[in-house]
Amino acid sequence: MALMGSVALIVRQTAVLRNIEFLNPLEDAFAEFDLTDLVVSKIMDHQKADTNITVVNIGNLDRNGLSSLVSIINQYQPKVVGFDVQLETARDSTSDQVLADAFKQTPNLVMASQLLNKTKDKYYVRTNYDLFTKNAHTGFVNLITKGKGNQLSWPTVRSFSPKERVTHRVFSSGAQKFDTTVIKKPRNEYAFAVKIAQLYAPKKTATFLKRNKDYEWINFLGNISVTAGKASNFAVLDVADIFNSVQDTSSKIGNVLKNKVVILGFMGPSLEAKSFDDKLFTPLNDNYIGRGTPDMYGVVVHANIVSMILRGDFIKETRPWVNTSISILIVLITVLIFSYIFIKVGIWYDALTILIQAIIVFLVVGLMLFVFYKTNTKMDLGAGLLGVVLSGIFVEIYHGFIRKLFGWRAPNEIQHQKDVATPPQKESEE
Repeated sequence: MALMGSVALIVRQTAVLRNIEFLNPLEDAFAEFDLTDLVVSKIMDHQKADTNITVVNIGNLDRNGLSSLVSIINQYQPKVVGFDVQLETARDSTSDQVLADAFKQTPNLVMASQLLNKTKDKYYVRTNYDLFTKNAHTGFVNLITKGKGNQLSWPTVRSFSPKERVTHRVFSSGAQKFDTTVIKKPRNEYAFAVKIAQLYAPKKTATFLKRNKDYEWINFLGNISVTAGKASNFAVLDVADIFNSVQDTSSKIGNVLKNKVVILGFMGPSLEAKSFDDKLFTPLNDNYIGRGTPDMYGVVVHANIVSMILRGDFIKETRPWVNTSISILIVLITVLIFSYIFIKVGIWYDALTILIQAIIVFLVVGLMLFVFYKTNTKMDLGAGLLGVVLSGIFVEIYHGFIRKLFGWRAPNEIQHQKDVATPPQKESEE
């Protein structure tokens, strides 16, 4: 597995190899594969639950239904409410006003915004209908995703941007037409999950933001589960659970709502119904090669980011100079070993180099996985792996062709020539 993943990594990063048609199936199968996915999906413990966060499915509610849902949740006094739903334009004035009133009664409300493509020095953020955002904070729900071919609608998410500079706001003040206004003082728009964490735990979020990184890897705690006997990493409520609690006096949903981070978003018509809308591939996917079906709703991805910030458990990266230094050292050692084999052994060169390459690749990949598992640190030694794969060819070209142009011969080759030039002596006759 490690060897195949490494070969796929090399194929993806080498332009010449990408143009070789018979390698395309290999590239496609590993297109979404990251070596650390193996650790995340198969080795790391995902049994822990974050009791500070609850995710709520909004199902297919219209705006009247959403206003009722929000009003009921408000009765349980959550500390922060995140609303991962796009409500960009006006609909029915009556239902819009009822929903706006429900939002007005929601303290520490964070509504979804969306970053748009920038043009020159203009950075745009689109917010929900102005009536809904008057008393709310906003945070962009864009994630850094990677998709290919038919998977563009189901991309893989591993990272996100904590904040982005914005200069213009795009919004609707009532009609279907969007207006654009210049933000007088350009500001930072924080990611949806970061803004939620800011309101819930300002000091922990400040520590996170001091890392001052353009992007952050998501340290996934886990997923939701509605299957009996299977643990859920976050408390999860269906839309029916909220409405039924009004009539059910024995309902204990207050235990997972009061003083909690509550994030509302779409997770299917119901939690039991399968849906691929707003669903993504993550490193937790059991089919980490070739992928199967997307495994996590977007709202749960945001819950994982909030949890990571609250836990203070971040994924680090080795510095580029460290990666370069280790890669150079690996290649130098490989070249020295191959040179020794070529000079001293000769005839066994091809077989031995292939075996040694496989061993070195396994060791390097094992090092990267071990470091990630033990320290949450990602190492990028792809250049070193590429050097290991190519070093056998270049050593053979150097010693077998270039040096011979200047009259050099390997000691084993010289000895062979001497043996050929000196015929065996006949036994003397007595």
